[in-house]
Amino acid sequence: MIRLGILGAGIMGRRIAAAAVDTGRFDVTSVADANLDRATELSGAYGAAGYRTMEELFDGPRIDAVYIGLPHHLHLPACLAAARSGVHVLVDKPLCNTQDEADQIDAAAAHSAKVWMVGFSYRFRSEWRRAHEAVKSGAIGKPYFVSDVVVEAYRTTPTWYWDLAAGGGTLQLQSHHAFDRIGWLLDSRPSRVACQVVQLPSGADKSAQISAEYANGAAAGISLSFGLSYNAAPRTLFVVQGESGMIHIDESRTLHIATADGATTEDHSADDWLRRELAEFAEAVDGTVTGYPSITDGVDALRCALAAARAVRLHSWVVPGE
Repeated sequence: MIRLGILGAGIMGRRIAAAAVDTGRFDVTSVADANLDRATELSGAYGAAGYRTMEELFDGPRIDAVYIGLPHHLHLPACLAAARSGVHVLVDKPLCNTQDEADQIDAAAAHSAKVWMVGFSYRFRSEWRRAHEAVKSGAIGKPYFVSDVVVEAYRTTPTWYWDLAAGGGTLQLQSHHAFDRIGWLLDSRPSRVACQVVQLPSGADKSAQISAEYANGAAAGISLSFGLSYNAAPRTLFVVQGESGMIHIDESRTLHIATADGATTEDHSADDWLRRELAEFAEAVDGTVTGYPSITDGVDALRCALAAARAVRLHSWVVPGE
């Protein structure tokens, strides 16, 4: 069994703990959260130890792996502590907020002999894996157009989401997912990006409209938006159009594939992607699976998000990484 520590006892920390145990591969042995009551509640459900700080968790009974589900402005110290402790790491996206932070995390992972996985959840969802297979097999021909739309509305969200130094707003919260899944499906990276945003008084963006040109010639539009004063069901639409077919995924997790040979529709709503993510993390620890989303993938997504933010300031196209 893999002894797993959980950093962050919020919604994802609770879900990760349950999914990890459900795989039969993990024992949750410790939980840390700045809210000790929350840490104690979650740890108690698994007979684990509860702590207030990450230092206490890493100084406590030995763990083999850690899930980092903290707000992403806290990922750097957590990753460095994990590297010093010599444990396997599953860190949620976004990887971090700045290029300097990314460089330090990247260096820590590169000098580690352990597995470092980034929780880009869409890579573990069955409908997205089928879409990836369809593109890779050439079923829709050469992709030339992508539209990725995510519209959400919640009356209550964590305040740190909209703090420029912490959550950073929509570009940091959501565009990492978009840049990663598009790049993964196309097997290509953006050569340049442009962006327009609608900002809150804090300066954090609540909506972003991103245009991206990919090295393989595809054009992508990424539309991301949060509503903050009401609740509404999320609306998503992902479309990839190729020279001989099209893929369409919506919020119901229904996959449509249309080609010259006809159209198919698949319902993936019952798929348990989180359990699959944890199972593959365990297999990566075993050394039996490769190709999981890496720290390099997390760094690439951050560079694209930072380029989009820079494009807003410059009112021009920007090359990621420049």
